[in-house]
Amino acid sequence: MTRTKRILLAAGVAVVLAVPMGGALVEAAPATTETTTTITISGGDSLVGIANRHGVRLSALLRANSMTITSVIHPGDTLVIPAGASIPAASNVVSSTSGGSSATSTTYTVVACDALAGIAWRNGVTLGALVKANGISTTSLILPGQTLTIPPATREIPAPRRSTTSSSSTAPAGAAAPETTVSSTTGSLDTLLTYLRAQVGTPYQFFSAGPDTFDCSGLVVAGFRQIGMSMPHQSRALARMGASVDWKTESIAPGDLVFTSAVNDPALITHVGVALDSQRWVHAVGVGKTVAIGSLPTSERIMAVQRITLP
Repeated sequence: MTRTKRILLAAGVAVVLAVPMGGALVEAAPATTETTTTITISGGDSLVGIANRHGVRLSALLRANSMTITSVIHPGDTLVIPAGASIPAASNVVSSTSGGSSATSTTYTVVACDALAGIAWRNGVTLGALVKANGISTTSLILPGQTLTIPPATREIPAPRRSTTSSSSTAPAGAAAPETTVSSTTGSLDTLLTYLRAQVGTPYQFFSAGPDTFDCSGLVVAGFRQIGMSMPHQSRALARMGASVDWKTESIAPGDLVFTSAVNDPALITHVGVALDSQRWVHAVGVGKTVAIGSLPTSERIMAVQRITLP
């Protein structure tokens, strides 16, 4: 059995929707714009998600803003939405109460070094379900303090890991030694570095993240993907991930992201590699070259070093 609901939209247009009894209206039919409009970007937004929400082609959105598919957007930026876009209708999240209790969505606040894949795994949902629930893509940049919607879990939620503990006290004679748990961080780092070393000799190709070719940030994306972490495919965006390291006073550690600049523009980060130790790194060198292991750049050439917390 259904009931009807009359909704008055802008310009006096009325739409009649059929709504199942016991349920509720979820979304009204969108109106469209006849002229260009502007929006302010929010945390978690992506170009693909914005285009989808406003019913415009991604190419049209990029053209209206003189951008490319690799452009990085930031919360607070303003975007022009081309004419003919749909106006997103307000949504009301309604849970059904029939048939006993049902799973509901929850929210999660992003913290430093979080990745979409890791958040999905820890909350028992697929990465696809997480990005769909938030209107973003797998390459969207998430920032500390941002709130994400977590859809109902569809997989077993993993038990919290026990961290490695150390004790300065001495156990009594005959007593069992305290149980220790090997930290998974070491295993993640080994997995990451082993994968990156295995790519040595793979050709360079711009905006490629494997498996047969890489650019510099694509190699980083592919490496961290092996340990369930989603990273942005751009060196400047990667430079905002993790914790900053003062490489002039502190040793660079295995797994650190090391950033340099082009010779003709020393103020701009244009290249990234991953440190293997305090002396060497692995990186997709550039056009006509391959993934290689070499000595770290000099202190003067390094523009930034970021340390990522591994799962």
